[in-house]
Amino acid sequence: MKLKDEHIEQIAKILARRVVREGLIQGKDPLEEKVGKVIFKVIKNDVEKEKAIDEEVHRLLKAHVKDIEAHHISYHKMFQRVKEKLARERGLVL
Repeated sequence: MKLKDEHIEQIAKILARRVVREGLIQGKDPLEEKVGKVIFKVIKNDVEKEKAIDEEVHRLLKAHVKDIEAHHISYHKMFQRVKEKLARERGLVL
């Protein structure tokens, strides 16, 4: 998931507003702002983990690009498979 910080912030604000409005979390003001910051951090952390996996997959496949081409394997399909495997091994939901 390639999200810009601005989009993550918008998503976090919307979720925080809904969570607070529906009374799922209660506390002192400015609760909505505090919840939004936590949600932002969680989403941002997951985006960074996914980016790190993407970079690792590119490095792995780059080392085997000749084999991939020689066997007429789709780089994109191989990328997705390796990424899914690494994510699963690391407990990251894509």
